[in-house]
Amino acid sequence: MASIYRGEVEILQGQQDRNIKWKNKLSGMTLVVVIALGANYLGNLFPLIGSILFAIIIGLIIRNTWGVPIKFETGLNFVISKVLKIAVIFLGVSLNLNAIVTIGQQSLLVVITSVILGIGLTYWFGRLLKLDRTLTLMIGIGTSICGATAISCVKGVLEAKDDETAYAISTIVFFNLLAFFVYPFVGHILHFDSMSFGIWAGTAVHDTSSAVAVGFAYSNEAGNVATTVKLARTLFLLPVILILPSLTGKQNKGTIKHSLKSAFPWFIMWFLLMSVLNTLGLFPTWFQGLSNDGAKFMIVMVMAAVGLQVNLKGFAKLGFKPFLTGLFASTAVSIISLILIFYIISN
Repeated sequence: MASIYRGEVEILQGQQDRNIKWKNKLSGMTLVVVIALGANYLGNLFPLIGSILFAIIIGLIIRNTWGVPIKFETGLNFVISKVLKIAVIFLGVSLNLNAIVTIGQQSLLVVITSVILGIGLTYWFGRLLKLDRTLTLMIGIGTSICGATAISCVKGVLEAKDDETAYAISTIVFFNLLAFFVYPFVGHILHFDSMSFGIWAGTAVHDTSSAVAVGFAYSNEAGNVATTVKLARTLFLLPVILILPSLTGKQNKGTIKHSLKSAFPWFIMWFLLMSVLNTLGLFPTWFQGLSNDGAKFMIVMVMAAVGLQVNLKGFAKLGFKPFLTGLFASTAVSIISLILIFYIISN
């Protein structure tokens, strides 16, 4: 009798815990939606700044003045990880497969070269500064492929410590933040068309969310191009995970298998499926427009969540060597991409 009563109590406690988690998640998501709506309103009033940048700024101000309750974190993480993927899938609804193939053909050389040289040069620079090899590799891989996602996937293969992972992710976040202000400005100075800027953002900006947002901050077409290029770049994480054990001498097959499983971006398959269906003419024009508008609003939500998670005081704890290595990596990948894009334009 006592065991039955104890079991009922445990079930009720579990249900209460789930309810609390959902309430916390909804609280964080509600805050993000409110900021996104405000950012959209301000973006329409001041189109030169745009809703995406307003979302980041509002999120930053709230986080670094009033602060964000810890219970909101689950909602913020959900928006950044899940809502972003939904937004990417929605973008596929309005993209033609032929356009994706064209973008891929024009950007493949830029992506391959920037990934290989980005990781290689960052590793060389980190060793020059006598920075820990694991931390150097994580910064190089995060910068060259897909930011914090890449770092989270390779940390097991590299047997990285928690503080090394935190340093690497913080470095990536800092330079992602700078990209929102620097890239569109430089793009206008260089008079880049949407295709060229989209390729640059897709190959040089670190996180998927940031690359897509920077592209849309420039123009809608640049956002679509940046999305396609960035997704192609993300796939390079798979061969990197396979090669790393040979380079580091760490051959834990279980860890490698787990890293590959977590690294494979299944949402890219859905993105391509939506594009195929659109190419076959199965989506009416009104649905494409609705899907595209929904995707852009979700991207604004993601950027609001990113801003809400950035603790500016935390960057002061980065350390001199990780900061310099991150600066070198970001600059190297950006310049390599620019050089190759100019080469493609001239030919």
